[in-house]
Formats: sequence, structure tokens, C-alpha cells
Amino acid sequence: MSTTVPREFEQFVAQAIASGRFRSEEEAAAEAFDLLQRREQKLSALRAEIQIGLDDISAGRVVTLDLDDMKRRGYERLAAEKSSNT
Repeated sequence: MSTTVPREFEQFVAQAIASGRFRSEEEAAAEAFDLLQRREQKLSALRAEIQIGLDDISAGRVVTLDLDDMKRRGYERLAAEKSSNT
């Protein structure tokens, strides 16, 4: 496969090669593709996790949380811990 560095990246790649970061444009392209592949794998895993959550919602496997109640209980717990430490 032959690759051409897009014009907007030519200077960036040339500087990376000059600094010793890469030995060639091909090496820079290979790393770019590796990073793209890893990103796509992470996105795929994230999409799968999101689908699990959506499936749980559709199946009614959810819990309704009362954030005000959670905060109140948290403050009560902190107050109890403080009073037991004094």
C-alpha cells in the first residue's frame, strides 16, 4: 500500500522525522493507523457497554435514585463520623 501525507500534515510529519521520533513517513503513518485502530476498538467497547445499559432500561432493570436523599444520607454519615472521631 502506498500512502501520501496530506498537505496539512506534511510539516508536522517532517518535524517528527527530523527530531528522530520517526524514521520515515511510513513509520509515522503506521503509528497513526495503530492509534486509529485502538481508538476504534475503544469506541466499539464503549458502544457495547452503552447497549447493555439500554437493554437493561428496556427490560426494566433500573433503579430510580433520589439524589437529594443520597446527599442527605451522605451528610448524616459524615456528621456521624465526625462526632465519633471527637
